[in-house]
Amino acid sequence: MVIKHFKLILLSILLTVSLASWAKGFTITPTLTVEEQQRFKYYFYEAERLFQNEEYPLAYNLLQFCYMLNPNDAMVNLYLGTFLEGYRQSDKALPYFRRAYQMNPDDLWSQYTIALFNSETEDNRKECIRILEAMTKKQSPASGSPTDMASVWDNLRQAYTATHEYKKALHAQDELDKIEGYNGMSAINRYRIHVLMQKPKDAIADINRYLEEDPTNLQFHLFRIQLYEYIHVSISTLYPAYEQILELDPYNALVLNNYAYHLATHGGDLRRAEQMSQRAIQIESENPTYLDTYAWVLYLQGQKSLAEFYIRRAISLIPADKVPEEIQVHLEEIIGL
Repeated sequence: MVIKHFKLILLSILLTVSLASWAKGFTITPTLTVEEQQRFKYYFYEAERLFQNEEYPLAYNLLQFCYMLNPNDAMVNLYLGTFLEGYRQSDKALPYFRRAYQMNPDDLWSQYTIALFNSETEDNRKECIRILEAMTKKQSPASGSPTDMASVWDNLRQAYTATHEYKKALHAQDELDKIEGYNGMSAINRYRIHVLMQKPKDAIADINRYLEEDPTNLQFHLFRIQLYEYIHVSISTLYPAYEQILELDPYNALVLNNYAYHLATHGGDLRRAEQMSQRAIQIESENPTYLDTYAWVLYLQGQKSLAEFYIRRAISLIPADKVPEEIQVHLEEIIGL
């Protein structure tokens, strides 16, 4: 059930909201009587206890009582918004997040802007970006901690990326790097933005820059090889990149297969292609793409009977109406149609 996730969600909120911000959020309306103030505090702390005991429906009910007594308490609104979001009622949760933000904008902006953005409506997303942009102008190392500033810029980068404002997203990453320094996450973010901008060469430059600092990072090598294959770089660039990956991960079936197929289709060493392709199908024996590669390499070497066995095995693993054109062409060539 969704309720099972509340504890993790709310604990995360408590960890990100400082004690000082809690104090600012916990506000008793002056019009409450002394008795109502006592009831409010009792309900709130009892709701917190029930929450810690994972008695979520009872905790939610008590928070509703708190809200009836004091609808302007930031933390009560924050809790209720989170509960409703957990119940998959995001449209009902948003007003509570908004009220929490209005009561304590300096500390509760994150939950509200995330809720705005996740609503996926254009107006709400614009409001999310407007708030974040305002915070970048308002905050400075003197008025807000570096961690706060980093979080603002990171959220803004994500918002810009999702709304296709890629140049602004890159600027947000530049600002984030000024705070946290250049690192692997910065490189990945830049790589992803440039891919979305359909600038693969810039994305490759992002990857190469980071590999200069961490040349054994396998994930970055894999990011790069995908782009190399996509833009069809020269053999003199592609093959050394394959080799670097296999030095780090000799049993990477995808790279073994792709390297073997490229050798086979570009006049390369067929014997080596066969060895790599065979290793790929030993690792993933039910992968029709790898079986097709092996069949084609065998066929190019003149081993037609064995090639037919493997191409038919590949075809048998694919629904009849979904056989890729390339595999179908290989089948017809191998069996002589």
